[in-house]
Amino acid sequence: MMITRHYATVGNRRVHYRRAGQGPAIVLLHASPVSSEVFEAVHFPVLAKEFTVIAIDTPGQGLSDKLDLGRQEKIEDLADALAETLEVLGVDHCALYGRHTGASIAVEYARRFPARAALVITDGFPLFPPEVRDDYLKNYLADIVPDWAGSHLLWWWFRYREQHVFWPWHKHKGANRADQDVPDLAFLQRGTREILVAGNTYKSPYAAAFLHEGPAAVDAILKGPVPVCFGGRPGDSVFSALERMDKKSWIKEFARDKRDAAMQELEIFRQHPAKGEPPPPPDTVDLPGRVTIRYAAVGGRQVAVRSFGDHAGTPVVLLHRFPGSGKFLEPLLLELGKSRRAIAIDLPGHGDSDRLGDHSVTAYAAVVAATLDHLGLPSAHIYGHNAGASVAIALALDRPRAVASLMLEGPMVMTATDRARFAAQWALPADPVWDGHHLTTIWHQTRDKRLYYPWYEKTLAASRFIEPEVEPERIHDQVVEMIKHPWSFKPAWDAAFAYPTREGLSEVRVPTWIGVADADDFAPCREATERLLGQDVTALGPTPSPAATAQAINAFLKAQA
Repeated sequence: MMITRHYATVGNRRVHYRRAGQGPAIVLLHASPVSSEVFEAVHFPVLAKEFTVIAIDTPGQGLSDKLDLGRQEKIEDLADALAETLEVLGVDHCALYGRHTGASIAVEYARRFPARAALVITDGFPLFPPEVRDDYLKNYLADIVPDWAGSHLLWWWFRYREQHVFWPWHKHKGANRADQDVPDLAFLQRGTREILVAGNTYKSPYAAAFLHEGPAAVDAILKGPVPVCFGGRPGDSVFSALERMDKKSWIKEFARDKRDAAMQELEIFRQHPAKGEPPPPPDTVDLPGRVTIRYAAVGGRQVAVRSFGDHAGTPVVLLHRFPGSGKFLEPLLLELGKSRRAIAIDLPGHGDSDRLGDHSVTAYAAVVAATLDHLGLPSAHIYGHNAGASVAIALALDRPRAVASLMLEGPMVMTATDRARFAAQWALPADPVWDGHHLTTIWHQTRDKRLYYPWYEKTLAASRFIEPEVEPERIHDQVVEMIKHPWSFKPAWDAAFAYPTREGLSEVRVPTWIGVADADDFAPCREATERLLGQDVTALGPTPSPAATAQAINAFLKAQA
């Protein structure tokens, strides 16, 4: 079973969701502050054998756009947004499962659209007494505020862990100890990442759940035609809400173990299936002025592809520096897309693309080539930044007919001796660890690259006396993309230094443009590049704007026409 990811265009917003299986539809709605990814481990394997399972990122969480209401949203707003999304997906009738915030949305959806709901199962329906609700609204929802030391990352790692130690997380009393195990590292990494990816928009759906009039919703749904199983599991933070549930309700205590509970839920879904089967996922519709993201199925994995512009002619394909993602290139994508079709690919094991077992420049280039084939592009102009430039070179050498030209920004042109010297110290391991310091490991390596070259030599001789671009918000945005795949951090850097970029560039036989900005991480490689080529490279200035870089690239491409 392959769980596929998709974007749906719903009005003027983008909705991210996961899907697997065949048969009547079951819609899964996650708790705050995470995303639909939480269902991959248990619910998809259990339910997708018999049903079409669709798990949707709530607006403002995961990778879904927030609702633009100009006010604090309500659960009713989220239920209406769900109805709009399911209409776009062609899901006319479905059963629903919701956990915590998702439970409130599922019940409200069935209450407002009873003809479209076959069944609702809740796993922890929130019923907050007024004094608890007021306390949560005041103290539960902290702001994400980046600081120069990256200490906010550790705070959020332990904040997410703390909600599995105390209920609520901010009350450190014996009476508030959680009745459960602390989750494993992978679970904590995923949850912390999802909060940081959502940013402060995570708070609005959370607050909507706190503000929801749960008792009134229960009273109303009991009078309607949709069967609702109000379930709960021992060890859950809102398990005690079952005791406050209307006794006329269908109440069920599920097993503590998540898989055992899912098997019990499966039996109930079998008894109340939705009508029909939903159609295949619709294609994502472009939104004016915005980058579009789609997933390409390549070699059994999904590759995230960003695009902008629908002009005819040979497109330009952008390859990001790594570790990182194509999100870094969106400003340049928007500029280039004004006059040509522009595409950015998240390399495997980076950004929103699936992992790759073999971290090597040639393996990345092979995935890029397969992605171009999937997109029906026999030829493209290829842009690469830093190590992304190495991937572009590898692609040009392996498939020269597919590469119309190369545009390389800040290529890592080094001798074999320097590559080996850098590789020995450049990247520290960033696999998740219990105290979260892998997050600050990534943070300070990223920050110090603006201050020293190489970053690990904290000396006057290694100091970079340029405008350092170390604003916490800037570093935070970059690090959030990197921690989507912390396991790729060191292997990706190792792959970058293992590739002979200098030798590969000398063998390239397609038109090539090279630009270097003073603040680029590998700006010191500029002299070596010029010696190799026997000519000057384009000086992009201290910190070029995307418009300035696009202007230089367009001038080069115009000269090739």
